[in-house]
Amino acid sequence: MNSQPWTYFAAQRWAARQLAASEVDPHAPQFLLEQRHGWDTTHLLLHNRDVMPAAEVEWFQAAVGQLLNHVPAQYIVGQTTFYGRQFKVTPAVLVPEAETAELVDWVLTSQSADRQLRVLDLGTGSGVIGITLALERPRWSVTLSDISSAALAVARENVRQHQLSLPLVESDLFANLAGQRYDLIVTNPPYIDPADTAVMDQAVLDHEPPIALFADEHGLGFYRRLFELAGNYLRPGGQLFGETGYDQEKSIQALLKQCDQQAQLAVRHDVAGKMRMIHAWDFSGTGGN
Repeated sequence: MNSQPWTYFAAQRWAARQLAASEVDPHAPQFLLEQRHGWDTTHLLLHNRDVMPAAEVEWFQAAVGQLLNHVPAQYIVGQTTFYGRQFKVTPAVLVPEAETAELVDWVLTSQSADRQLRVLDLGTGSGVIGITLALERPRWSVTLSDISSAALAVARENVRQHQLSLPLVESDLFANLAGQRYDLIVTNPPYIDPADTAVMDQAVLDHEPPIALFADEHGLGFYRRLFELAGNYLRPGGQLFGETGYDQEKSIQALLKQCDQQAQLAVRHDVAGKMRMIHAWDFSGTGGN
C-alpha cells in the first residue's frame, strides 16, 4: 500500500488482492470491519471514503494475515451474528453456521409459542441455540449444557449479554442431569467421522474445537448414546431436534431403529437436497406425541 492514508474502501481493495489466490471467503474482510464497528453493509458503504485510523490499519493488516492462516473471521473479532443478534465466540466453541439457524427455525415453527415448555440445549457451545429459543419464546424454560467448561464460560457470557437467567450445567450428555425431563431436547452435537478430515475446511480443522466436531462410530457415536437415553429425559410427548451430517440420512435412521424401535424420525434437507437436521419423537417411555 502507498503512503497515502487508507480509506475503508482502499483497505478492502487491498484485502481483496491479498486473498485473491486463497480459499478464504472474500467477504471476510467486510465482516471484520462490520463486526468491529457494529455496522451493517449499508453503514460500511457510508463510511467507505472515511480515513481509517492508523491503529485500525495495523489491526486490519494483521487480521487479514490471520485470515490467510485459516483463522475464522469470527474468532479474530471474537463475535458473530446469529438470528440477528450478537454473540461472543472463541476457539472453545464452534462458529454457528446457517444450518444451525435453520434448526432453530424448525423448532420455533413446529412448536406453539403459547405453551410453557422445558427445553434442553444439549452441547450448547456458545449458547446460540438455547439463548435464541429463550429470547424468541419467553414462556419456555431453557437449560444449557455442555461437556466443556470452556464452552460454558462463553455461553455464560452470552447469557449475561442478552440479560437472561438460564441454568448452565457441565455434563457429558445426561450425566449431571439426572432426574430432569424436558419437552424438547435440541442439539448440534459432534457428528463428523474422524476419517473425513480430507474434505473439511482448513479453518475448521485448524481452529474449531475437535470435541465439538468429531464422534466415533463414523460420526454416529454421540447420536447412539443420545438415542439410547433420550426416552429417560423426555416428558410424555417429548421431542428431539438435532443437526446432522449431510451424508448420514440412511445411517441415522437405521441407528434410531437399533436404539429405540418405537421412536419416529423426520428429516429436513438443505437447499442442495442433503439431509442436515432430524426431528425425532415417540421414544420408549415418553408416551408418544
